[in-house]
Amino acid sequence: MPLVRDDRFYNSSDDVPESILIHTIPSFIQSLIGQKKRFPANAHDWCVSSPVEDQTAELKITWIGHSTFLIQVGGFNILTDPIFGHPSFLFPRMLPAGISREQLPRIDAIVVSHNHQDHLDLPSLEPFDNVPLLVPQGDKEWLRKKGFVKTQEFMWWESTTFTGTHEGKEYQITCTFLPAVHWSARGLFDKNKSLWGSWMISCNGQHVYFAGDTAFGSHFQAIGQEYEHITIALLPIAPCKPSPGMLKSHMDVTQSVQAFIDLKAERFIPMHWGTFAFGVDYFEEPIIALRQLWHTHAHDLVAKELAILRAGEYVVIPSVPITTQIPEVQTPAQLY
Repeated sequence: MPLVRDDRFYNSSDDVPESILIHTIPSFIQSLIGQKKRFPANAHDWCVSSPVEDQTAELKITWIGHSTFLIQVGGFNILTDPIFGHPSFLFPRMLPAGISREQLPRIDAIVVSHNHQDHLDLPSLEPFDNVPLLVPQGDKEWLRKKGFVKTQEFMWWESTTFTGTHEGKEYQITCTFLPAVHWSARGLFDKNKSLWGSWMISCNGQHVYFAGDTAFGSHFQAIGQEYEHITIALLPIAPCKPSPGMLKSHMDVTQSVQAFIDLKAERFIPMHWGTFAFGVDYFEEPIIALRQLWHTHAHDLVAKELAILRAGEYVVIPSVPITTQIPEVQTPAQLY
């Protein structure tokens, strides 16, 4: 369980309660300086228009962008960390949303990993004020005041179960809140007043792990031991520069691949890259590194699958194999 001290949450006893300004200003300044260089001319290559089904019994996962996925299984539709616009005017969106809010099917539940504005975006949530909203401990009261009447909050390892229906058959969908290594804040003075975490979505023997936003840690091994067969892991791969500051709360590609190995998952979908100009990573830089590292560590990844999705692209498991067509990417030298 997380450490609670003076009404604030911490990853461990080693956490230092530093100011949010000290934590973010250096990265923030470097991000603003480098933004013009990082806006991609080929962003349209990373967007695709795909059919959006009302519901499906099989597991279908569509990447909308950043940490936003549409997860459909058992006649039930779940959104993760929905954001369809910009977290602020300082960080414009580089990669358009793969599905607009207007194109979404009925949403049955929303899971949120933590309260940062690129993960808990109020404008994106407004149309869903009557949808079950699953959030970390400490966020419920704030959201209730904003008009979200079906908010449930969770500590790590707590879960809730829904019933989905498809073609007359009922399915049980369980959402379990799990650990992560991160932090929370909506303003200057509420750092770590609410918890952060990851989610496991389970249905019909399949488990989808949504990592949220996290640094590397032992929690991946713990989760991998609890869930013997994780069908697919949705893992962040950026921003990781400037380091080591960014790596206190995020993962680079090497750490994400190790997290995947620790989870013992079957498939890897990268997220939290290319959508906003966070950090000083260049647009396709994390994807290039991921493809290279996957090849380098092929001996550790036998029978594992990597699905690098474009915004709007999806995978269906198990009846449709992962056959993702990835646009050609530039070399690291060309990115600069």
